[in-house]
Amino acid sequence: MPEPSGDYLSRLQEYRQRLEALVDEARGEIERQAPDVLDRIAATARNIAERLDDMARDARQRRAGEKDATSESPEPPDPAPEAPRQPPAAPADSA
Repeated sequence: MPEPSGDYLSRLQEYRQRLEALVDEARGEIERQAPDVLDRIAATARNIAERLDDMARDARQRRAGEKDATSESPEPPDPAPEAPRQPPAAPADSA
């Protein structure tokens, strides 16, 4: 395999320097924006936590209401309606 030429190596070195500059620029931008992003993430997390607290409170209230309803003497269920004793009349043939 032939050795890379000096031109090839210099272009490779230039690309590497550009890439490192882009990474440094991106890192700086991320560090600059990180507090804002973290604040938004924290606000979203607080909203989710509040919703979950509300859901848990509602579930506890429903469960307590169900326990109260079952602890009282339950009313007997309504009797099922009786089935008809005779089958319905067949429709008359209209011929």
